[in-house]
Amino acid sequence: MTFRAWLAATRPKTLVAAVAPVALGGAVFSAYGKAGLSGNGFAWLLLASCLGFALCVQVACNFANDLGDSLRGADTAARVGPRRAVSAGDITPDAMRRGIWIACALALVLGAPVALLNPWLLLAGLLAITCALAYTLGPFPLAYRGLGDVFVVTCFGVQAATLTVWAVSMAWKASVMPWAPALLAGLGLGLLADNILVANNARDYETDLAVGKRTTVVRFGRGFARNLHGFNSIFGLACLGHVFGWAPMVLLPLAIWQHLAFRKATQPADFLPFLGRAAVLMLLATILCVTATCLGWVPADTLWMR
Repeated sequence: MTFRAWLAATRPKTLVAAVAPVALGGAVFSAYGKAGLSGNGFAWLLLASCLGFALCVQVACNFANDLGDSLRGADTAARVGPRRAVSAGDITPDAMRRGIWIACALALVLGAPVALLNPWLLLAGLLAITCALAYTLGPFPLAYRGLGDVFVVTCFGVQAATLTVWAVSMAWKASVMPWAPALLAGLGLGLLADNILVANNARDYETDLAVGKRTTVVRFGRGFARNLHGFNSIFGLACLGHVFGWAPMVLLPLAIWQHLAFRKATQPADFLPFLGRAAVLMLLATILCVTATCLGWVPADTLWMR
């Protein structure tokens, strides 16, 4: 076991799914929370706490996925894709279990400033950790029951962004929680994040089918995955555009180009580039939303958002 093996097991390219909703939550609060982030050190502390918690939960989820797929036989020699630490023998199952608990413990420590604000925030944090572990571990692994897409959109989109807005808003006792833009922005980002999973599951269709991993792609086929990829790309950007104005919509041509290329993929290796491309689209969308907020480009009369 080496540091490089542990670093690879964190799956660094996927960590954008943890950073993006926290940054987006801060942008939503700045645009709609009746008060900006500047001049309030406590708000920035809470934002940093949310970020640390989200990163640790993402790492715990990745570790659990590595261990769970290895124990259930999903990561075989026939699988196409990045090396998996446990199945390849780089990290033992017991060591990975310890890594999972360490990541969860760090998540609780780093998320403590937020959890102490409100019992509901503590409960939401514990639920997020539970779902991350239950993705491929436990008696009812979500990924093996076709619930992986729901998990990603909900936990790494709606929940992460909305709870960030809620936590930061508590630093301003007089501010009103902007539920509508928080939920819609989280949904949009969650849909973009789900395309990482869609590409992953489309790649692993044959090996998942062989071991009974009933992802949505296994249940409904690669044709469904292609349609879902397009829906996520277009509707995800539309949600963000409704909250932040025209800025994220400049990515629409890139999203359409990615989707048309995705529709042409047929073999497992063909889907490999689309995991990174989905992460890039998600990151660029977040950057544009934050930029639009900082530069005051968010329309003051964005339908019912205010």
